[in-house]
Amino acid sequence: MSVVATPNRGRIEGDRGEHGKPAARVLVVFESGRSGAAALRVGAELAEAGSGLSVVTLAPQARPLRCCGGGGAGPYNCAVRAEADMELREARELLGAEFKRAMFTVLVGHPDPPLVAWVAEHEFDVVLLPSHRLTLRGGRLARCLRRATAAEVRLVS
Repeated sequence: MSVVATPNRGRIEGDRGEHGKPAARVLVVFESGRSGAAALRVGAELAEAGSGLSVVTLAPQARPLRCCGGGGAGPYNCAVRAEADMELREARELLGAEFKRAMFTVLVGHPDPPLVAWVAEHEFDVVLLPSHRLTLRGGRLARCLRRATAAEVRLVS
């Protein structure tokens, strides 16, 4: 199944861009599930219109404990990173071979990955976030991105 062949049935909130020209750089924050696939589909459509496409998954890490020498945060952090790698492989498979030039990245951070700084550093024009139920206007991450970057933040469900 290729996401590119599927028409966009997702709803997009926050579509404030200029509809006459495609965004130059598009970032999809991908996570497994329907809204993640919908965000990837919208990103693929924008990339087909001439935009550069980047896909990122997030791997929040727990801080290592100072006590209790064995176990601790190490195994948990490894599992979270492995899950983020699997999500990135899933995104790569959903996009298909047509998007070999897309950039795929796993962002790791303690306790949260530095997505806001990374978006600002790479100067993305549009950031596509999967929409979550029961979060007002995209939650904390969307608010931080809107406040700290010039990128247009869209929620896709």
